[in-house]
Amino acid sequence: MKKYVILMCAIGVMLFTTGCEKTNTLNCTKTETDDDGYKTTETIVVTSKNDKVSKVEQTSIQEMEADLVDSTISFGETFSSAFNEIDGMDMKYSKESETSIKLTMSVDFAKLDMDKLKEAFGSDLTDDSFYSSKDMTVEEFKKENLEGYTCN
Repeated sequence: MKKYVILMCAIGVMLFTTGCEKTNTLNCTKTETDDDGYKTTETIVVTSKNDKVSKVEQTSIQEMEADLVDSTISFGETFSSAFNEIDGMDMKYSKESETSIKLTMSVDFAKLDMDKLKEAFGSDLTDDSFYSSKDMTVEEFKKENLEGYTCN
C-alpha cells in the first residue's frame, strides 16, 4: 500500500509540473507587391511556451519571372545549406509553380546552437534577425519582427 501511495504521489507531481506549461500559437501573414507587380506572401507561425518564443516557422511564396525560378532556387539552396548545418535551424527552397518559389524556414530555439550560429554568420548575424536571441517574449518578437503583418 505504501508503494502505491508513493507511486500515485510521484505521478501527481509529474502531471502537475508538466501541466503548468502554457503553449500558444500566433499565426501572422503579410502580402506585398513589388514595383513590377510580383507578389510575395509571407506566413509566420510563432509557438510560445510561458510567453517565451520557442519555435518560429516562416513560409514565403514569391512570384517572379519564369526564367528566374530555377536560378533563384539554386542560389537559395546554396545559401540555406549554411543554415541547415546549425542545430535547431531548417531552411528549404522549392518550386511552387512555373512563376513562383517557396521558402520555408524553421527555428527551434530549444535546439538552436547560438555559438555555432554566431560562428557561421559572424557580423552578418544582427539583433534584427528573429533568430538572434533564444530568450524573447512574444510581445518583443511581435514588436521587432511582425510590423505590417496581420496576426490572429
